[in-house]
Amino acid sequence: MKLNFLGSADSAGIPVHNCSCVICSEYRKKGITNLSTSAYLEFKNGVVLLDAGIENISNIFDGKRIKAIFLTHFHADHCLGLLRLRHSIDKIDCYHPKDDDGFSDLFKHNHSIIYNQIDSFEKLNFEEFSITTIPLKHSKNTMGYCIEYKNKTIVYLTDCFGLEEESYSFLKNKDIDFTFIDACYDERKIKGNHLNYLQASKILDDLEVKNGYLMHISHTTKEYIQENDIELKYRYIEPNDSFDFDVK
Repeated sequence: MKLNFLGSADSAGIPVHNCSCVICSEYRKKGITNLSTSAYLEFKNGVVLLDAGIENISNIFDGKRIKAIFLTHFHADHCLGLLRLRHSIDKIDCYHPKDDDGFSDLFKHNHSIIYNQIDSFEKLNFEEFSITTIPLKHSKNTMGYCIEYKNKTIVYLTDCFGLEEESYSFLKNKDIDFTFIDACYDERKIKGNHLNYLQASKILDDLEVKNGYLMHISHTTKEYIQENDIELKYRYIEPNDSFDFDVK
């Protein structure tokens, strides 16, 4: 099993439209685009999506079997791709937290998507792996995911400004190999719907993870880090990063 990232930025992406900051300018010059945070688990016989916020996700995985989708929540930058993916010839299971409104008319016109509401700390077992839901603190009902594959435990936590007490207790009892966590803001912002990199790093320290990574970065955070020559304890995920969990 591999975990691959399609994007690791916030909803604005990088470069931001018509922004002339140092970071956006560098990205344009290098021809780099970092889209909103989205990832997928890759197996020999298909993929499992962790969010589907990239608009052309149906094209990215055209010709591949999507075994399931796990949405963290129904903000547009995490589910926009479903508007087209729902027209797939295949039936696709989508697991999501409780949300009466969802996004746009996805529930009303579900087409090929089968929506399955999941509860806090619910564990789903699949042929290759299991996944347990982890409630997060965000502006919309949001779940993180604890993925257990062979002898590896992988935790995926976006978007959030903190963990529920029960979530902390659950994760403290796990021997975590990899954790990927929201760190949208820099240290100047301490309150909002996301964590800053210091708050996220403290959570990684508290959980005593073996390998920790930051994600959901904004162009302003990236600019602040670069301009102030800040050395972070944990690095941010880059677009197209990949992790192979079969490597010993």
